Amino acid sequence: MSILRYFFASLICLLATTIAVGQAPAIVIERNYDKDKDLSTERLGPIPLAKDETLYHSLDFSLLHQYPGEKRTLAKEIHFELVSVVKARRLNTDLYVVFLVDEKPIHFSSNRSAIPNPVPGRLWVGEKMTFAIPFEQFVKIAEAKKLGIKMADVTFEFDVRGRAALLAFLDILRSI
Repeated sequence: MSILRYFFASLICLLATTIAVGQAPAIVIERNYDKDKDLSTERLGPIPLAKDETLYHSLDFSLLHQYPGEKRTLAKEIHFELVSVVKARRLNTDLYVVFLVDEKPIHFSSNRSAIPNPVPGRLWVGEKMTFAIPFEQFVKIAEAKKLGIKMADVTFEFDVRGRAALLAFLDILRSI
């Protein structure tokens, strides 16, 4: 049954991406096992969320799930990574990021780090934000009818491809 669910989730991603982009999808979920650490990692992304906005050159997201050993376990939390390229020389140290899940704001704490000179020849700076999202909250995010991320005064809406990627990752996490 889980193979069938995985197949249908992959098919939905394929169709949604083909419709949204007009070409074959680039949604890939990587699986790696580190023998030294005895740690498995499943990673999706990066998936573009926005390009050439007023304050941001680009915004991409990735999802990450780690578990001990090689056998997948129930996810307790998902790491949601946002990587932005800011059209400025400095980052906003007071940046407040909120997930808009069916138009309801949800705040998660994050780890932030700067990426110096992400675009050669431009005086821009990048930033990586990692949010540790409890699995139950991730389910609400992935299954939301309307989803966005608000960064200060700018809101980025998830398109069909981004939402399909979230659902595909959720489906894989549920198929233990």
